[in-house]
This record gives sequence, C-alpha cells and structure tokens, in this order.
Amino acid sequence: MKIRKIKVNKFTLNDNAKFKDSVAIESPLEIRLSHDASNFQTLAITLCTPADIEDLIYGQLYTEGIIAHRTDVKTIMIFDNELGLVAEIILVKSINYNKHLNNHHGMIHASCGLCGKTEIDDLLTFKYPKLNTTDQFKNKLNAEIICSLPNKLLQAQKAFVQTGGLHASAVFDESGCLLMVKEDIGRHNALDKLIGYCLQQNLLPLSNKIILLSGRISFELVHKSLCAGVTTLAAIGAPSSLSVEIANLNKLKLLGFVKKSGFNRY
Repeated sequence: MKIRKIKVNKFTLNDNAKFKDSVAIESPLEIRLSHDASNFQTLAITLCTPADIEDLIYGQLYTEGIIAHRTDVKTIMIFDNELGLVAEIILVKSINYNKHLNNHHGMIHASCGLCGKTEIDDLLTFKYPKLNTTDQFKNKLNAEIICSLPNKLLQAQKAFVQTGGLHASAVFDESGCLLMVKEDIGRHNALDKLIGYCLQQNLLPLSNKIILLSGRISFELVHKSLCAGVTTLAAIGAPSSLSVEIANLNKLKLLGFVKKSGFNRY
C-alpha cells in the first residue's frame, strides 16, 4: 500500500475549501536477521513506503554486501506490530551477517541511505564488480534514447502522480524500453527495491541496462548502482561531487539533468 486519503483544507488568496487528498504512506520497517527461526538480531530500522517490501529487503541485503544471491535468503516473514512493520529474514548458515550489525546507528531515515555507516571512506576504495557492456549496448545507446526516458518514467509513476511525494528508480534496456519501476518515499529505498527485484529475477548484473532516478544522484546511489553492475546511471536531478568522483573512479557513465531536450555527462 503506497497511498492514504486524508482530509485537507486548501487555502488560496481568495478562497479555501475542504477535500480529501492522497498522501504517500511512510512507515517504520525493522529488519531482523537470523540463521533459524529464533535469535533474530536487528540489522536496521528504516522508514519506507510499505509496498514491495521483499524487493526492498533483497536489495538492501545485496547492496550492503550481506548476500550475493537470492538463494542466500531462506525465508522472509513480514508482519505488523504496534510500531510498524517487522521483517524477519532467515539466511543460510554460510552467511556471516554479524559483522554488519554494528555498522548502523539508530534509525535509518527514508532520505538517509548510508549515513548510518561508520566507514564512508571505504567507498573510495571499494572493490566493485567489473563493469562489462556488449557492443550492441554501446552502439544502440544514444542521446535520443536517453532523452526519451524521463517521460516514460513519469507515465509509470502512478503513485507519484497521485501524491507528488514518492521517488522512483527504473531500469531500461538498450532500446529505451522500460523493464521495471519501483517507488518509495526514500530515494535509496526505491533503488534497493529495483535492485532487489532484479536480483530475484536473475537480471544482475545490470551491465547492459540503464538506471534512471527521479531525483538527484548522491554517492550512496552510485554505490548501490555499482554493486548491481550498472554501467549507465542517469537522473532527472543533479549529481553530488562525491557521486561524480566515485563514478569516475569506477568508469560508470553518469548522466544528470536528463530531459527531453538534453542532459549532462559528468
């Protein structure tokens, strides 16, 4: 569920009116890990849009480096409590998740991403998967295809159209065909949902695909994209200086301010 109807008083310079409006839902999600059906330990508490939760979990665990394959997860159980959603994940015994438990502090907000990490500097020397693209991808990818993507994304952002309050991440093939879009109140969550979906569909690495983000490009989003093997990352908004640095270090094609009339390459 992404949307809730609430009562609103709308004021203008000349009048005011009462009506019901759609708002994006924001809910806490506690992620707990274990190797069996007991002794669950909390990895993180994040704020998210309570839809596509399994995709979000797979994506977060993958981009955190906790899992490498969808088969590393045995079961995911999601339930409500009085404070929000709780996800209890049972991992295969070969996954050592304990080293990840102390890397977060408190709650990870929907706009946060890796700001709960203790070792941000590690990103500059992080060993990402090798990026590979086919000649077909290189030959087909052109400015006309890139400029066509924002309108395709907007048409697929059904919850955003109703609320104006959700971010989106989408994956396109080399012809600019939309393969999947995920929405969330958090930019990082939207990308994690997309990567988690692709992991479950055996689409990783995304070396011959294009990722388009509905907002700006922060270094966390570059990090997650590189973990997924992305070679072309585009956004409707601007990149940060650190995102440009990490992208250049890892030969990631970074495109910003993408619109129908053009874009910037960094």
